[in-house]
Amino acid sequence: MSEVLLDVRGIDAWYGRARILDDVSLEVRRGEVVVLLGRNGAGKSTTIKAIMGLVSRGGTGRIEFLGRRIDGLAPFRIARLGLGYVPEDRRVFTGLTVRENLEVGRQAPRPGLPEWTWDELAALFPNLAQMPDRLAGRMSGGEQQMLTIARTLMGNPACILLDEPSEGVAPVVVDQMVAAVDRLKAAGVSILLSEQNLHFARRVADRAYIIEKGRMRYSGTIEQLEADADAREQYLAV
Repeated sequence: MSEVLLDVRGIDAWYGRARILDDVSLEVRRGEVVVLLGRNGAGKSTTIKAIMGLVSRGGTGRIEFLGRRIDGLAPFRIARLGLGYVPEDRRVFTGLTVRENLEVGRQAPRPGLPEWTWDELAALFPNLAQMPDRLAGRMSGGEQQMLTIARTLMGNPACILLDEPSEGVAPVVVDQMVAAVDRLKAAGVSILLSEQNLHFARRVADRAYIIEKGRMRYSGTIEQLEADADAREQYLAV
């Protein structure tokens, strides 16, 4: 078995007085794509945000990344350790060009990991290569999603948290996302993505977790989930 990069054990999360996550655990190994599935409001995005230190956490849980405990660290410190985050709402700098957005995310190279440059990112996202000087505010939603992923890669992360990458983008962009995830995996980058789109998850993921009402309900390979019609019906059917 490959090295565990991200190890989440028994975390809770709160919005004000509302408890959103209850004893959530998961792990991501080196070079692995893991998908966190669930219906809308199940707690997928909150799990991603809790790992990045963006929501209030309580209880006795712990989060380790590259063997170091990161729960309690500020989000920017977690990012500097090599854990990238691509939010669902993209958050590009609309008044900056594509190249300028990428420069905002630049961090120093990390030993044993690929160093992402403009040339590598242009090969990964050909659409961006055609518009280096376009303002991000004048890009489509799918193009902005690619830009946000590319900007995160400029931090040379060991692992990326990817929140709802296929949400609200055209099918042709989803195909490009699949190709990008496959290339990232081949480069040794681990990915934890949250998704409602089971079809997209089938195309990219090695393993799957299902979360429902803030609690983990299922864990298995994507092949095991494919064979488990009861689990899909109980936790994923609309």
